[in-house]
Amino acid sequence: MKMRKSILAIAALALLALISIPAYANITSRTWLGTTYSGRDNYYNRDVFAYKTGTTAILAVTVRNTEGTTINLTKVWVTFDWGKSYTSVQVNATTGKITLRNNELRVIFINFTVPDVSVASNLYTHSYTITANFTGGVPPYTMFGDDFAVYSQDQADAMNLAMIIDSFPTTSWQSAQARILSNKADNETATAQRYYREGDFGLAKARYNAALNYLNQAWDAEDSYLTMLQDLQIQQTQAQIRSLDAMTSFFNGLSTMWVLFGIGWVLLGIGYIIKYLRAKRPEAPAA
Repeated sequence: MKMRKSILAIAALALLALISIPAYANITSRTWLGTTYSGRDNYYNRDVFAYKTGTTAILAVTVRNTEGTTINLTKVWVTFDWGKSYTSVQVNATTGKITLRNNELRVIFINFTVPDVSVASNLYTHSYTITANFTGGVPPYTMFGDDFAVYSQDQADAMNLAMIIDSFPTTSWQSAQARILSNKADNETATAQRYYREGDFGLAKARYNAALNYLNQAWDAEDSYLTMLQDLQIQQTQAQIRSLDAMTSFFNGLSTMWVLFGIGWVLLGIGYIIKYLRAKRPEAPAA
């Protein structure tokens, strides 16, 4: 009986907790647009949304109203750990509010210039909080992230070179020179990756650049080799055709010769027959 009362008490507390939770949705999603790079970064050892310093970052924030009634969106902004906030020009004190009906979605954009690495370091990823404010006592919607990266020039260049190298198709080299150059490119790429993981982005950029040069040379060598091989195959095919033509002409001439030779024997035989018949013809009696 005592246990049953305890279970009922726990259930009552859980129900009370559910009732006390505000029935509003958070910011449903955020998307970083126009990134310098997005994906796995081996220096940070995680997925990032990265922008090169000085470029424009674009954040798309999706807000959804689930209050059960119409509400007014008054401001959307993002605050970073380097102490700077950036506000959307779509909705603020100057441009005015946006009305959202119940269950309505709205995408709000925030644009800002990515600061220098002296302000926002490129040695670690940055955290940020996205906030949406409303009127009428509706609590703010918030979303937290910690995957924003600021790239230096060398870091951005190194990552761009790495992506170009990764975009090359894999192939089985037929040229020995191409295979040698490809191996050199692989060695340079591996070295560049090690420098990048260690945070030496200048050396990583130089090694990636060397790898790309070797890879381009490998493709040029393969192209020259395949072109030469194709020319040799064409020449061989043409020689075989000429040989067949000559053999055909020879046999055609040989056939004609045998035909003529046969005709000559036939004519010769006819001549002998006529001579033989003449020899057998009886002589006329003397007068």
